[in-house]
Amino acid sequence: MSGWNGLRYVGLLIVCACVGFVVQAFGAESGYHILRKIPVASGGEATWDYITVDYNKPRLFVAHETEVAVLDNGTGTLLASIPAQGAHAIVLVPEFKHGFITNGLNATVTMFDYDTLKKLADIPAGGLPDDMIYDPFSKRVFSFNTVGLNSTAINAADGKALGNIDLGAKPEQAAADGVGHVFVDLKDKNAVARIDTQKLTVDRRWIISGCDRPTTMDMDKKSHRLFVGCRDLMLYVLDSDDGRVITKLPVGDNVDSTAFDPESGLIFTSSEDGQIAVMHEDTPDSFRVVENVKTQEGSKTMTLNLRTHELYLPYGDVEKLPPILQPKTGGKVDQSGVRRRVVANSFGILVVGK
Repeated sequence: MSGWNGLRYVGLLIVCACVGFVVQAFGAESGYHILRKIPVASGGEATWDYITVDYNKPRLFVAHETEVAVLDNGTGTLLASIPAQGAHAIVLVPEFKHGFITNGLNATVTMFDYDTLKKLADIPAGGLPDDMIYDPFSKRVFSFNTVGLNSTAINAADGKALGNIDLGAKPEQAAADGVGHVFVDLKDKNAVARIDTQKLTVDRRWIISGCDRPTTMDMDKKSHRLFVGCRDLMLYVLDSDDGRVITKLPVGDNVDSTAFDPESGLIFTSSEDGQIAVMHEDTPDSFRVVENVKTQEGSKTMTLNLRTHELYLPYGDVEKLPPILQPKTGGKVDQSGVRRRVVANSFGILVVGK
């Protein structure tokens, strides 16, 4: 081998080694992209909140302020509309043939029949119930009440309210470990609380150092890892046993949903700036960014279908309206008093997958 060819060979080895290091450090792309858009014939101009997938039937449940729209998850056909009063979250409990909706405007949780979708009862809850979760260990549903600064526990079998758990802070999203604990973000305290779902008490509370306004949550139950999205553009990984911060990873602006896929080890966080940050859990102590998937501005809520590994995100063209003292139904009011609505014929569901 000549001296020049030898230098070229060494150079190629160095380049290949560097490329290999980059791929190893940052990982290959996930393959996730927008597969299709499902236009939804909306019954109004209300904005949306959480979305829930039904694993037993091809249905999506979308909180749409004055209603929960029940859609065919393949075609987007409106199957039914469940009346609501400021709908935020939907929980399905097929085990007891019940579903539940948080109503932010009248401090109740609506229980409906899982099969017929008919309303069964309005259950009193704390002020402005927002997110909600089902704990399979205790067989209870927990609503998280942002004005009441508490959580309402409800028996999933019969809809009986069991009482409120004082959180002393504004709750956001939650996750259940399946062995008797529910974890919830405390947004205004930059903390996470752990609820004993049998005793209905808070038994742990951890400050997340560096986090600004924890808003999203999911977890890897097997490795005892919590994934908490914060408004400082970071996802914090916590040990769910002691609250220790393992690492943090960059995410988008105004994060609003996080989902973990235990089969692939991928973590997804959607944000209002129209992107999904895709991360991977290599080991319980090692995590990496895979890529950012472009979606649509405003599509910040999301649900993951663990069977198909597809993500569903509501989308629409949102416009701001002048604030009024007593907003009319259909105009959502945020903390600044600005009303928002979805432009007619612009609402739908993004399906993101491989």
